[in-house]
Amino acid sequence: MNVSVKSKKWLPVLALMCSVLWALAYPLIKLGYRELNIATDDLGSKVLFAGIRFLFAGALVLLITGAVNHTEKKISKSAWGWLLLFAIVNTSLHYLCSYIGLGYIPSARATIIDSMGSFLLIILSCIVFSDDRMGWNKVLGCVLGFSGIVIMNVEPGKFMLENISFLGDGMILLNAVFAAFGGVVGRIVSRKMDMTLATGISMAIGGGILCVVGLSIGVAQPWHMSAVGVTIIVALTLISAISFSIYNSLIANHPISTVAIYNAFIPVFGVGFSSLILGERFMIKYLAAGVLVALGIVAVNRKSKKT
Repeated sequence: MNVSVKSKKWLPVLALMCSVLWALAYPLIKLGYRELNIATDDLGSKVLFAGIRFLFAGALVLLITGAVNHTEKKISKSAWGWLLLFAIVNTSLHYLCSYIGLGYIPSARATIIDSMGSFLLIILSCIVFSDDRMGWNKVLGCVLGFSGIVIMNVEPGKFMLENISFLGDGMILLNAVFAAFGGVVGRIVSRKMDMTLATGISMAIGGGILCVVGLSIGVAQPWHMSAVGVTIIVALTLISAISFSIYNSLIANHPISTVAIYNAFIPVFGVGFSSLILGERFMIKYLAAGVLVALGIVAVNRKSKKT
């Protein structure tokens, strides 16, 4: 069986797999905070936690890349500038905001806000890249996907914007914005160098920056290291290495909109994982939201008569 990131046939399977892995990461991060005894206001520890994850993930991708492909891959001087920007935006800023925000709001709510990045990425891609044009099919897909996310976030008798905070919702929203811009920069980087190599280098650099920032801020109290805590760090490292390598290769070989729309499934899977792992409440409306997101994906991938 030949699984290829260049194949349109395998795109849905691989993109959906990335969504599942990223959805799983949200409750694991919160569980990691609990297991390692990282307090809500311990900013240094949160940033360091993120840095360790991506530094190791980047090193793992580079190790595998070197083992699989023994040919020397030179990186041009112009590519290094874009690669550094990719590392800062897609790893450092993206996950700096993510790890801060996750300490202040439920992981299910975080995945809902974070999914806004997929719609922003579709819009940006249609503006920047000539092979990705906005049509009615993509507008309809975004509307359906966004409707599903709104349905998940609305509770009868409650004000939808209740208890919003900058450190919680604001940080997760910024995380989504940086992820969207990171996707655009990643597509540009893919035209200058091998994308798997770029993913490994960018995660290692971005993770290293986060480690330095976390240590500079300072850790409020020693971490409580345990077998469970180490397992969570290893799991998050593997999730990053696998999902980012696949996802970045997909956006390098396909129009971004046809890949990014699958990110709308992250909240759907996220609430399920949060319910199973953290005991957060699961509601029937999440299933309805999943149906709308699925219809949105179908709409985006339909060929529009006018583009």
